[in-house]
Order: sequence, then structure tokens, then C-alpha cells
Amino acid sequence: MTDAPRADQGPLLTYALTTVPNPLTASPPDVKPGDEDENSYADIDLVISNSGSTPVRCSKIAIVLPVGTLAQDLALTGEGISAYVEPDSGWTVVDVQSDVLLAVPTAETAVFPAAGEAGPSKVRFSIAPQGGESEVTVDGLYLTLRRIMVSDKAGVARIEIEEWATAEGIPDTPRTTTLDVAKFPFRSGADPAPGIGRALVALKSQGGPPATRIAANAPVRLEWHHVRGDSHELYMDDRRVTDAAIAGGSKYDVPANTVRRDTAFALKTVTPTPDGGFVVRWDHLTVCVTDQTLAQLTVSGALQADGSLTTGSTSETRFNHPVSVLNGKKLTATGELRVDGNVSVGGTAQITGKLTADGDVQVNKSFKTGSAGESVFYHNVTVYTPSKLVVGKDMQVNGSVTGSLKVTGSLNADVDVTRGGKGVLAHNDTISMSNTRYGGYLYAPAYDYDGDRGYIFRWKPGNPINNGYWKVERNSTTAEALQDLPAAEDTTTTEPPAGK
Repeated sequence: MTDAPRADQGPLLTYALTTVPNPLTASPPDVKPGDEDENSYADIDLVISNSGSTPVRCSKIAIVLPVGTLAQDLALTGEGISAYVEPDSGWTVVDVQSDVLLAVPTAETAVFPAAGEAGPSKVRFSIAPQGGESEVTVDGLYLTLRRIMVSDKAGVARIEIEEWATAEGIPDTPRTTTLDVAKFPFRSGADPAPGIGRALVALKSQGGPPATRIAANAPVRLEWHHVRGDSHELYMDDRRVTDAAIAGGSKYDVPANTVRRDTAFALKTVTPTPDGGFVVRWDHLTVCVTDQTLAQLTVSGALQADGSLTTGSTSETRFNHPVSVLNGKKLTATGELRVDGNVSVGGTAQITGKLTADGDVQVNKSFKTGSAGESVFYHNVTVYTPSKLVVGKDMQVNGSVTGSLKVTGSLNADVDVTRGGKGVLAHNDTISMSNTRYGGYLYAPAYDYDGDRGYIFRWKPGNPINNGYWKVERNSTTAEALQDLPAAEDTTTTEPPAGK
């Protein structure tokens, strides 16, 4: 394992080491790929100096690590170990074989000054003037070995040190010593670092793929690593899951119809420590849901629904910003629809409840209400050409109507009805009739033609008179001729005398 026979002599230099972590923990036994447990790794820091009273000249130092699966072995393998030496300007580390590391000076030898000897604390190079021999003077040496895969059995491993050193001249045989390193049993509570060996995972089923995105109400399986002595608590939806099997178990099946929206899970693990205490760890996991069910949704900006937007029968959907329904889609409100601003409908607005508009309602196409519905407009209703407003039942207009108005039922006007700025005659209106050619008003004189008939004259002075007013009466609601009424006889007679 070395390149020279060993001498039964103690080293001239002084050696000490420490480990990271300290103390070391042996690797778990039988670690296989995919296991939650992992091998333990360690670093060894080694310091070397001269504690004697005379200088020591050293040509190389070998570090021999015991490798194997026994309790006396330090590493499972010598592969993958990296070394660093300081000062690196005066020393280098050579990997002789997987379990032997050789530290050699960059010069032929390195001189360690005696303890208490005056001299600089920095690295100093001294070049001999003849023969090509050189040496480097150092106050101390620091060597670290990194990424050592610790053996899986507890015990004490001995690191061998081989030192080629002498008080004078160039040494040719090594001096040896050993340094003990303890390995303690693997125990989950030995390292309280959060998250180690406590991974929480969500699966779509036992042995199935991870449940990173699921459909609403789908079942979810939660699994985590459990070690004897651990106690667990599981939280979801702002509450603790009350299942007695969780505390000492390693799984929980979330029932169907439970995860309806993006849900965060939190697992609390209490692990005992070797000193009689405990460590509390938390694992957090969020499962995303594709078609979420929300009790309430507040949107401060624009809400775009590429598909249908449906709320439940007892829910309320409130939009504090404009709502646009694009591409010929339909907005259906089965309950009350209240709009405080303007409503612009490019497609179909189907409202089975009541529509109350405090502002203007603009309909570019047809506007229909059901047979039992009522439409109340507190402001003007404008129907632009060539559209029309069709009213199948009674229509009450408190203001004015511009354009054509066709009423199939009754028209009740509390004020005059005008046409072209002029009033329209109605039942029980009183009028005067003047002749457009000769002038004068038509009036009824006191003279009678006979017992059934009287004369009608034209008042030529042209001013209205009290017996020249006539009342308009409506005998039928249709334009058809009246039936079963007596007809006045047309009788030829002489002209009546002039009346007054």
C-alpha cells in the first residue's frame, strides 16, 4: 500500500484531525437506488505541525484510509474522494491508489521549523545555489479529504499516517502513526436538518404517477417516509385531518369529492433525538386542480372565460369591472341580473328573472320578454332604424314616443297623443269644424226639419259659436261597419229659412 517499507518509529511531526459532521454517522445498511435513505458522506480535516525543539525535514506524507464494509473500515469506497492541501504553493496531493493519498512538497523536501524558533509565519522558499537541490519551509500543513462515503457499520476506524521525515538529511523510510475516527450508528434523529428523509409526495393512486395536476373531486394518495418513533400530523384546508392512522403511519388516502380546488397539504413530523429531545419538521405540498370549484371569487381585474362560466343556484357572481362575452357566446342569468353601468349586448342576453336598468339599455337587435314577464324602463327607450319595438301586451309610456308605434292592444295615454306636432282626436274630445273652401264653422241651428231631423248650417262670419262644437264618439274598436242600427231617410224638401 506504500512505496517503502515501514519503520517501527513514531512520527517526528504532530497530527490531529476532526470530521464534518462531527460525530460521523454510519451509512444506512443495504441502500438501493430509489430508496429514501441515502449513504452518509463526511469530510476529514487534518492539521500537521512540528511540536519538537529541532527542525524536521520531510519529503512526503501518506494518508491511508481503511476501505470496506467492516466496523474497522472508514469508507465504503475510495472512489470520488477529493483532497485539498494548504499551503498549496508548497505542497501537492497525489492519488497513489483509491485508498492512499500522498502529500509531497513541490520542492524535494519541506522543512518544518522547531517549536518556538524565530522565523516568518508565511511560506518561504529557499533555493540551494549548487546541485539543484531545493527545500521549502512551512510552519504547518492543513489537509482536507472531501466526499468520503462512510462505511455502513458502526465502530472505530484507524487512519494510518506514513511520514518520510528526519532531523537531517533526506529520509528514505517512513515513520508511522494512526488516528482514530469513530462511526456511530445510523439513526434518523441523529441529524435534525429539516427535510432529510421526510419527503411528502402526492400520487394519483398507489404506485401511480405523481398528482401534480388532477381533476376536481378526484382521490389523492399522500405518502411520506416514516421511521419508528416518529409522530405525524397532517393538515389541509386550514384544518387538521382527524385520522388516527396518520400519527404512526406513512400514508393517507384523501377521499374522492374532497379536493375541489388547488389544495395545500402540510405534514408535521416530530422526531426524537439521541439526547432525549425532539425535532419538529414540516413538509409542504400543493396539488393543482384543473376544473376548480370555488365558494367565492373576487376578480379585481378583467375576467376572461374562454368556455362557459357557470355559478351554482345559491351562489352570487359579482363583477366590479366590465364583462365581455365574445365570439357569439351567450350570457344566461337564471336569477337577478343587476348592472350599475352600461350594458352592451352584441349577441343574446337571456334573462328569465327581472331586469332592472337604472341607466340606458341599448339593444342593437331584438329585445323580447316572456309572456308573463314585465319590462320597466325608467328612462328613454330608443329603437334605431330600421329596427322596431314590438309590444305584445299593454304598454304604458309616461314620456314621448318618436317614430312609428303599432299597438295591438289598448293604448292608454295620460296626456295628449300628438302626430307631427299636432294632437290626435280621441273619444269624448270636443271639436269645431270649419269649411276649408268657403270658410265659416259648422253649427246646429234651432230650426228642425221635422220631428226626427234638424238643420245644419255654416256660420259665415267665421268666428266660433257655442252651437258649433261637436263631440267625437267611438262606436266600435274596429273599422268595420256597425250592424243593426237604423238609417236616416234621405228626403228631398225645400230649403229651410235662414237661421240664427
